[in-house]
Amino acid sequence: MIVFKEVCVGCGRCQPYCPARAIFFEDQRSAVDQTLCLECGTCLRSGICPVDALFEPPQVYEYPRALRKYFSDPTSTHSVTGIQGRGTEESKTNDVTMRCGPGAVGIAIEIGRPTLGMGLRDIQKITRALAQAGINEIEENNPIHSMIQDHQTGDLKSELLDERVLSAIIEMQVPRAQLQRILQMLKQVIPQLDSVFTLDVFTLLEENLQVPLDILSVIESEGFAWRPNAKINMGLGRVSE
Repeated sequence: MIVFKEVCVGCGRCQPYCPARAIFFEDQRSAVDQTLCLECGTCLRSGICPVDALFEPPQVYEYPRALRKYFSDPTSTHSVTGIQGRGTEESKTNDVTMRCGPGAVGIAIEIGRPTLGMGLRDIQKITRALAQAGINEIEENNPIHSMIQDHQTGDLKSELLDERVLSAIIEMQVPRAQLQRILQMLKQVIPQLDSVFTLDVFTLLEENLQVPLDILSVIESEGFAWRPNAKINMGLGRVSE
C-alpha cells in the first residue's frame, strides 16, 4: 500500500486501521513503511480516507511480495491453492469430510496474528525442525508446501525469507504414533519464534462424541493445555469418496 502525499491531508485517520502499524506521519502527511506493510488492504477497505489518498500499486501482486497479499488479505485468492485463506479448504470439517481418517491425526501449526504478524523465517524454523525429526509430510494443498525449496532439510526458497504476513498455517497428516514426537519437537522450537503460536490437532470423534483419550493423554503428557473446538460445521462439508 502507498499514500499519495500530494493528495493526503494529514488527518491520520488511516493509521489506527493498520494491523501492522506500518502507517506513520512523515512531513505532516501519512506514509507507509514498506518493510512493515503486510499488503492486507485493511486501510483501503475501511474507506476511512476522506480524499482517497490510499492506493494499492501493481507491485503488490509481484512475486515474492505477493505472498503478503495472499496470506494477509482475507478477500484475496491464493494463486497456488486457488482458494481464499492461509490453509486448505474445509480444514475444520473433518467429521464430515473424513480427510483425516482412523489411526491418523491432522496437525495445524498457526503462527502470527493481527498487530503482530510474523516473518517467514519463523516458518522455516518450524519446517526445518520437522525435517530434522524426519517429518516431511506437509500438506500438498497448503500454500506452505510450494514455498519449501528442499523438503529433506525444510529450507524455504531464499527469496521468501524477508517477507512478512499476518499469519500462516503449516498443515500435515501423520499417524497417531508420531504425535508425541511432533509435540516434543515443537517445544524445542517455540522459544525461537518471534510471534504468537497456536497448535491444532484434528482427529475423528469416537462414537460417544468424545475426543479419543489416547490423543488427550499425549497432549497432556507433553505439557500442552488443550480445549475442544466445535468448529466442525457438521453437515455443511462435502463427504469425500
